[in-house]
This record gives sequence, structure tokens and C-alpha cells, in this order.
Amino acid sequence: MFDGRISSAPHVHRARAVLDARGMLRNCIKVFEGYRARLGSTFTVHFGGLVPALVTADPVVIKHVLRSNQDNYEKSFIQAERMVEFQGAGVVNIHGEAWKRQRKLLAQGFKPNYLARLLPMHQDVFEELMHNFDGEARRGPVNIRQQMVQFTLRLTGKALYGRSMPTAELERIGAIIHEIQNFVHRQIVQPWMIPWYRINGQSAKYQKLRREGDAIALRHIRARLSEGLSKNDFLRILTETPYHDTGLPMDEPMVMLESLQLLVAGNVTSTNALAWIFYLLARHPKYILEIRDEVASVIGANAMDYRNLHQLEGTVRVIDEALRLYPPFWMIDRIALNDDEVNGIHIPARAMVLPYIYGTHRNPAHWQNVEAFDPGRFESRGPRERHPFAYIPFGGGPRTCLGTNMAVMQMLMIVAAFVRKYDFALVTNEPIDIDPSMMLRPKGVVSMKFRAVA
Repeated sequence: MFDGRISSAPHVHRARAVLDARGMLRNCIKVFEGYRARLGSTFTVHFGGLVPALVTADPVVIKHVLRSNQDNYEKSFIQAERMVEFQGAGVVNIHGEAWKRQRKLLAQGFKPNYLARLLPMHQDVFEELMHNFDGEARRGPVNIRQQMVQFTLRLTGKALYGRSMPTAELERIGAIIHEIQNFVHRQIVQPWMIPWYRINGQSAKYQKLRREGDAIALRHIRARLSEGLSKNDFLRILTETPYHDTGLPMDEPMVMLESLQLLVAGNVTSTNALAWIFYLLARHPKYILEIRDEVASVIGANAMDYRNLHQLEGTVRVIDEALRLYPPFWMIDRIALNDDEVNGIHIPARAMVLPYIYGTHRNPAHWQNVEAFDPGRFESRGPRERHPFAYIPFGGGPRTCLGTNMAVMQMLMIVAAFVRKYDFALVTNEPIDIDPSMMLRPKGVVSMKFRAVA
């Protein structure tokens, strides 16, 4: 039938989906939230009237897809085709044994004991960044999101390549990431435009951008190898660790691909999360004072290290609540390999399934006062009483974000250092809207004033 019903779940009529395609391009979440309010936590829709998808904010369904019956679900064309076209086939978008092999090797660089050794190198870069930021803040309001782009690119770049990257190259990589993600987003919500993009040269334009980013990464890899690797360089893991099945390490093209994918993922995740954290702290300044007191009590005059950063329990709760309200990964994509059923909902083979994290984090069946910023909901008792998949800012199941530990470490270090040194406030009290493209970022400039604590 023309309405395009996909399964037994409540359905968005195909004509409605076509009419909403332009709105999806502007703000997918706004459209999804309208559907969720009308149809409930799980519904079906055709992207652009073409691609059948089941969207769910139900933790029971999400757990089934991401963990309980994970073998029936692979990453969808969003990752396996669109992202591969502009990033290459790496650990974030491959499947099966190849994915297990690659993840097992890369995971060595994100274990807590490795990150603990890495943190002093982070701090050297961080001190330079803070010095530069201090000069910017003295001159007037700053765009905190743009500042965090620089912080996370420099920190992640140093962690991956073992060397600092020039500001101009960092800014260029940041711009390339932003432009390519916007282009991929357009293809996802308007799939009928893909052939036209190939005809009119748009695809070629963004492939050229991709090659430019690849060249920057490859220059730093080769330079670091010629300088000699230290024992804590992530590049040492990539270039020297042998695969268990072949006894050989990655070749140079794969080292370049994986390191650049990790740089992109680390940057966009931490950048957007930190921008929202600073925004929420500025709107709720009592937590700035609470974090400052906690940092003074836990760390005091000591240097930050992996152990004492993770003892900042109140700060962690603030970060958790910010990630609940504004999860960088606002949805995850999967494709059903075979027919399936969960919670009375039929999922047909080849249908796209979208665990809708933004909606899950606001599902009133699992959260009270969902729009309020309340870090107290993450005190010890709360998480035990919630469904484990009601809060998944970094995804869930075996494909949980590989760099979660590094992202949390960076967030703790940056938030603790800024709150210890500065008071800060938004230039305007107008709420910042969301811009959900590939990641959930603030719409427009987040302009803030910083003043050194007396």
C-alpha cells in the first residue's frame, strides 16, 4: 500500500515522510520528536519517502539490536557506503571477523593503564593551549565550541601521532571534517540526490577534500616515524603490533586510515560534548562552584593524573547529565540481516533500524523531568534502577565507542582545569538550539565570557 507500512509498529505515512524531508535536512531531531510525541517510543518511517526504517527510543528494543541479537544487525548504508566513500573502510564501519580483528588491536591504545601513561603528554599540550586561550579570553568573548575544536584536535592529534600539529593544519582538518559530515548528512536524508551529486561534481569535490585530509595525516605519520617513536606513542601500536592471525602489523595505508578515523571521531565527539557541558554549566553556575570545590578537595595543588581525575565524582555526574541531554551520537544506524521480532514488533530483513539515543535519554518511562539539567539523577542509586540501555551516550553492546575512555579523560581534564581557573558566563541568555547532523552540535556560535578567578 502507498502508506508504506513496514511492520506492526506505529507508522509515519509515506506522503508525510516525503513532505518532512526538507525538515529532516534542517533538524532531524525536531521531526523525530514530533513523531515520537504522536506515535510513541518506537515507530517506522521512510527516509525521504524511500528508505524504510524503524526508529526506537525503547531501551528494550535497543538492547536487543545492539547486544542480545547483535549478529542479525550490521551498520547500515550510512556507515557501510556513505561514510566508507569519504573515510575508507576502517574499524568504525566494517563488520564480522575483520572488525573483531581490527578492534582487538586498536583497543590496546584505549585501556586505562595506557591512558594513564599518556596523560602527562596530554598535559604538556594542554598547558600551551590554556596559555593561548587565556590571551583569547582577555581580549573578549570566545566561541567555546571553536576553542574546543582546537583543544581536542591538538590533544587527540598528539596522542595519535606523538607530535603537535600546526594550528593552520588543525583548523584545516577541522573544516574538512565539518564539510564532509554536512555533505554525508545531506545524502542520508535526501538519498535520491546521490546520483545528481555524482553528476554535478559535488562528490568529486568532497573526495578531493578527503584526499587533502589524508595527506595531512600521512605527513605526520611519516615525520613521526622518521623522528623515532616513543614507548607511549599510539603510532607504535598501529605500526608495530602484529595481527594475531598473520603476525604482521598494519600497512601504511591502513595506519593512515585508522589514525585519521580516530582523530575525526575523537575530535567531533569531545568537541561537541564539551561545548554542551560549558553551555549547561554557564546556565547553571552553582555547579561551577561545586566542581571547583571538588577539584580543590580531591586534587588540590597536586598534578592531575588518571586516578584523581576519575575521583571527581560530582564532575563526572555533571558530564553524564550533559551527555544525557546532548549525546554526541544522537542516533545509531543498523540494518537487519534477517526478519526479527522484539517486544511484539516485527523487524523485516533489510530494514534500517535506528536506536534513537536523543529520544531514549528523554524517554519518560525511564527518566523524570526529562528536560531538566539534574546531575543528581546520576548518584549511585539511580543508575542501578534504570534499564542499562536507557543511557548510552557512547553507544551500547560490543560496538560501544572505542575511544570512550580517552574522551572521558579529556573532558574531565578540560572541565576541571577551566573551572579551577575561570568563572564564565554566556554572552546572551537566549537558549542555544541543536544542530543534529552526523553529530549533535550547538547551532551557531556559543559565545562566552571568561574571567580568571581572583
